[in-house]
Amino acid sequence: MKYIFTLLTLTFLLACGDSIDPADQRVRPIDVASDQREAYRKLAMDGAENFRDLGGYQTHDGKTVKWGMLYRSDSLADLSDQDLAFIQRLNVKQIVDFRTPFEKAEDPDRIPAGIQYVEREIDVEGTAVKELFDKISSGDIDDLNAIELMENANRAFVSSQQPVYAPYLKSLLDDKNIPSVAHCTGGKDRAGFGAAITLLALGVPEETVINDFMLTNVYTEEKINKYIWMIRLGSLFRTDPEKIRPLLGVERSFIVAALDQMKAEYGSIDNYFRQGLGLSDNELLRLREKFLEG
Repeated sequence: MKYIFTLLTLTFLLACGDSIDPADQRVRPIDVASDQREAYRKLAMDGAENFRDLGGYQTHDGKTVKWGMLYRSDSLADLSDQDLAFIQRLNVKQIVDFRTPFEKAEDPDRIPAGIQYVEREIDVEGTAVKELFDKISSGDIDDLNAIELMENANRAFVSSQQPVYAPYLKSLLDDKNIPSVAHCTGGKDRAGFGAAITLLALGVPEETVINDFMLTNVYTEEKINKYIWMIRLGSLFRTDPEKIRPLLGVERSFIVAALDQMKAEYGSIDNYFRQGLGLSDNELLRLREKFLEG
């Protein structure tokens, strides 16, 4: 029974799910009036549940992040041919994959020809599918503190993943890489942190960044609930699926843990960019000039 339970859970974590259709809703936010774009932040994909535009957010100084330039997503392994055509319509130039070799071998990305594919592996406890698989298959779910696990993972993004996130941010300065998509498996932790630091570097307020992070729960709620039910069935109702719900979605405390780690380790978020990621004042200015308007 342990293996049935594990299989069902791993199926979710590998982001395999039912398709969402509607071809008539394949609208780019930039194609509609500015006051309607928020409704299209999540782009309609058959094979991705959490593919979204980072545009439209206001900065401290009243500017706005441009739409259609920066995207975050979950796994791209199950994209349909229609999805691939839509990504071409988005004019994507770069896809950054934060997954581990295990994840990529199990579910390689489907991407249109001609797009630069960049592998930037992040293997932090609590975020890599193989590690989660081992924890769940051990049967020791009752002792699993999923919230603590994910808070520690987000702290580790700050403390140990500078060699991944620094070149990612710097790659956004090159026109040949824009528009860019950054993704992992669920599109919520590794990609979520990448999106968070991108928005912070552009001057978006912390609370707005947190709200964007939390949108994963909105966009994937139906899928999470479906797999929670499958886990209950697979365990013959003997395992409390709520113990692993934080692994399927996100909690506010996850990204707050990362923000607090930046301040504790570097004194401020600005210092994290300069000292932790090695971004110069000129590079930060160029990022804002490139991705902000108004």
